[in-house]
Amino acid sequence: MMRVTNSMIVKRTKSNINANRANVDHTNNQMSIQKKITKPSDNPIIAIRALRLRSTLSTITQYYDNNIPDTESWMECTQTAMINMKDLISDAHKQAVYGTNDPLQPENREAILKELQSLQQQIYCEGNADYDQRTIFTGYKTNQNVTFMNTAEAKAEHYKITETFDFKQIEKKEYYQGRFDDTSNTTMLGDPNATPPVPPANIPVFDDVQLNRLRLSYDEITADENSLSITYTDSATGVKSTMTMSADGKTVSIDGCTFTMGLDTSVTPNRQVISVNAPSGYTAVPSQLPATGNLANGSAYTTQLYKNSDYDFTNPAGPVPLPGITAEPPKSLSVNYSNTSPELTANVNGQTLVYRVTDTADLRTNGYNIADNEIVFDHASGELIFTDKTAEIFDAGKATFSFTYDKNGFEEGELHPEYFFNCTRYMSERDDIVYENFDENGEWITQAIKYNIANGQQMQINTEARDVFDPNIRRDITELIDVVQYAISANKIVDEIEAKIKTADPADAEQLNKWLDAAKKQRDYANQSMHDTYSSYISKFQGYLDDINLGITNLGGRQARVELTKNRMSVQKSTFKELKSINEDMDLSDLVINYTAASVAYQAALQSAAKIGKMTLLDFI
Repeated sequence: MMRVTNSMIVKRTKSNINANRANVDHTNNQMSIQKKITKPSDNPIIAIRALRLRSTLSTITQYYDNNIPDTESWMECTQTAMINMKDLISDAHKQAVYGTNDPLQPENREAILKELQSLQQQIYCEGNADYDQRTIFTGYKTNQNVTFMNTAEAKAEHYKITETFDFKQIEKKEYYQGRFDDTSNTTMLGDPNATPPVPPANIPVFDDVQLNRLRLSYDEITADENSLSITYTDSATGVKSTMTMSADGKTVSIDGCTFTMGLDTSVTPNRQVISVNAPSGYTAVPSQLPATGNLANGSAYTTQLYKNSDYDFTNPAGPVPLPGITAEPPKSLSVNYSNTSPELTANVNGQTLVYRVTDTADLRTNGYNIADNEIVFDHASGELIFTDKTAEIFDAGKATFSFTYDKNGFEEGELHPEYFFNCTRYMSERDDIVYENFDENGEWITQAIKYNIANGQQMQINTEARDVFDPNIRRDITELIDVVQYAISANKIVDEIEAKIKTADPADAEQLNKWLDAAKKQRDYANQSMHDTYSSYISKFQGYLDDINLGITNLGGRQARVELTKNRMSVQKSTFKELKSINEDMDLSDLVINYTAASVAYQAALQSAAKIGKMTLLDFI
């Protein structure tokens, strides 16, 4: 049997007292923090579960308290802007309906004009809506606006823009011959007292001309900095070809092979020549380019285009296919030369097309006299205009068009082109900015901003400008304004001439009456044009309304998904809070019981120690 000494009893007593005191301290700490453990070593299993639950709860809290509210706020701002835009388009639609009423009094036309002018100024303003100082319709460029904000900024901007169309977008438009607005006495009656005497102007013969057009998104285009590309299917071979014509008529490219007209100054006298540049990987072998002398008027100049990897070009007789290769057949390309312009032209499905650049004033002077083989670009109105025959050629070839042009100076409220087209922004103090918005297949490169709103779940929060703000809306409103202004002006001209007749000399009455007949015909056309144009634009604005309603619906669908996710995150947050509490938190009643028990045990240990401390070995003998 082991001998127990006083020293051993004292040590054991002290140890028990310390253990009870540590237990009291532990339960006291638990009561203070109401947690099961104060350090991982207290219970590693609880500690590991606590880490996992806290991490999960922190992630859910980030989604629920931050990401989802930000998503909802962004979408609510977007929805408000889109609803406002819808209201503006609805107003334009109402004006189009109102404009079809016949007859309209002058004050009615003035009211329509003022309403449309107001709409034109604010139609795209909703595009500049922002959330937390970030514009919501500009894709990744959230520090920029959709529209030009002031006149000074707009006038200073310079872009090269590429717009694309297809044959389905060709639309008919009525233009007018003999349109006039000068009712001065000098114009209508002449001035016999002038030196030399001024005869009266010829009385206009007013008539309408039905033509076809493709309208750009902007007007007032730089006249000489543009090119037109037409891709069409050859009706005979079924092969697609692309032809590009420059504004000056001196360059034509066919399937990447470029014909350029120039002046050879190395000989005397200088002569007109055509140079041919083949696309990469090909060699052009001209067969009908003149060796000497100027180009012959009306001649077709042809080249054969060979693929470099398929042919041997060292043969004196001409390129021959390389042995063992199934050679790509050479392609025969040709352009036509006219020295009356001078210019180069090319053929589309057997029709020689001439590309000509002019402006509205010249077209009106010439009575919109456009030949069947012409594509006329009115750089003032931003329209490509052609006849029915040319339109039929484009329809047959299922043509698509790519038009590249310079736009130097915009109007306040117009759309920034980088949100809709491939373009280059010219910068004065740094490198130009190139915006490539379409991929090689012509598909729009989306700039979707996505938020994580749940584990493994992203939501696009933004709507891009091109999905809501059609550049044609402003152009359509401008045309409605022009039409009603023309009707107002045509009616005023009749009133002015009738007033002149009442006070005119009998000798001038006959001449004035002839002018009055012309003015009345113009007025009748203008009134009918207003009615017809507004009637046709009812469906256009209805289409814009349908598009924006679709955008609102799509946004609403995303909002509904966010709301469902929010509800799920709310449940998950509550669930994991409960799990975390079960894992970590102590029940208060248990804490009180445990603390009381530990305290009683500690006090008992102290009392026992006091009694044992008074005893000696003799007390046991």
